[in-house]
Amino acid sequence: MTGEWAPSRLVVLDGAVNVRDVGGYRSAYGLEVVRGRLFRGDSLSQLTSVDVERLDRLGLRTVIDFRTAGEVLLNGEDRLSSGVELAHLPVGGGDLGAIYELIASGDHDRQRRELGDGRAASFMVEISRGFVTDARQREAFGAALRLICAPNRLPLLYHCTGGKDRAGWMTAIVLTALGVPRELVLRDYLLSNDFHRTGYQKLRFDLVKTGIVPDPELLRPILEQSATYLGAAFEEADRRYGSFSRFLTYGLEVSEAMLAELRRALLGDLVPPEPVPSRYPLRWRGPMRCRRHQASNVKITASPAIAPMSRSQFEDVWFHSGSVIEIFAPGPIWLRFTVVAAAAKPQRDGAIIANC
Repeated sequence: MTGEWAPSRLVVLDGAVNVRDVGGYRSAYGLEVVRGRLFRGDSLSQLTSVDVERLDRLGLRTVIDFRTAGEVLLNGEDRLSSGVELAHLPVGGGDLGAIYELIASGDHDRQRRELGDGRAASFMVEISRGFVTDARQREAFGAALRLICAPNRLPLLYHCTGGKDRAGWMTAIVLTALGVPRELVLRDYLLSNDFHRTGYQKLRFDLVKTGIVPDPELLRPILEQSATYLGAAFEEADRRYGSFSRFLTYGLEVSEAMLAELRRALLGDLVPPEPVPSRYPLRWRGPMRCRRHQASNVKITASPAIAPMSRSQFEDVWFHSGSVIEIFAPGPIWLRFTVVAAAAKPQRDGAIIANC
C-alpha cells in the first residue's frame, strides 16, 4: 500500500533509515506541500561524515530531537554541522526503554505475560493517547510546532529514535494543520513500516534464534506502526478538545497567526483563507431564512456586539452551543452571528442568536 509513496521522499543515508521529506502531499486548499522545507527522521547519532554532508545539502537550519536524555546517553548525540541549531524537546512516551529491558531479560514467561494476547498493541495505543493527554508531552509537541511556524527556522528536521511514533505524531499534526486529508496522513505514518521492515524482521528473528524471545510475533506491535495507534491520538484530541482545530489552539497553544505563517511557508503565498468545514452543529434562536443543503460562498460577518472571530473562536462558539440541527453544504456558506455580550467571555459563554 505504501511502497509507491516512499522513494521520492526518502533521504538516503548510511547511518539512518527513516529520514524523509514531509512535502509533496496535496492539501485541501488545492495546493501541494512544498518539498525540501520540512523533514522527519530517526536518530541522527550514527550518521557518517558523508551523511552529514548530505544533510548539509538540504540546507537545514534547525533540528528538533524528541529523544529523552536516557536515549541520548545510550545512543549518542546527533551528528550535525556546526551551523545547524539543535532544539532538544524530549517526549518520554515514545521511549521504549522499559520494553527493551523486558526483551533483554530473556524471561519468556514475563514477556508473554506483559506483551502477549494483545497487550503489546494496547501499550502502543496508550503511548499514542499519552501524546495528547500528558501535559509535558503535549507541551513538547506544541513547542516543536511553534518552532516550525516561526520565521527563519526552515528547512527543519525533527526526529526521535525510530522516527515512527513521536515523529509520526508530529507529522500528523503538521499535515493535518495544512489541510492534508486524513487518508494521506495515515499513508505517511505507515511508511515507517516500509523503511524499517528489513531491519526489524532481522532483529525479531535474531532474538528468537538466540533464545532471548520465544515468539517473534510478540514484538511486532512494538516495532510496526498501525493505523490504530494514530487513530487513538486523533480520537483523544477530538474527545478532549472537541475538534482538531481546538486541539491546535488550546492543547498545543498555537495561534491562528502562527498557523497562517505555517501555511504560507509550506503551501505558498497563494494559500487562500482557511476554509470553514462544511458540517457544523448549530443551535438556532430566532428566524432562520436559509434552507438545509443550500450552498453559497463563505464569509463570516461580525455583528456590532463582537469583533471578528478567528476560526478557532468560531468553533469554540459552536462547540459550546450544543447541537439541535445540522446544516450540510458541499461548499462554504454565508453566516452572520450576533452574540449577547452579557457574559464575561461572550465568545465562549454568551447566548447565540443567529440569522442566516
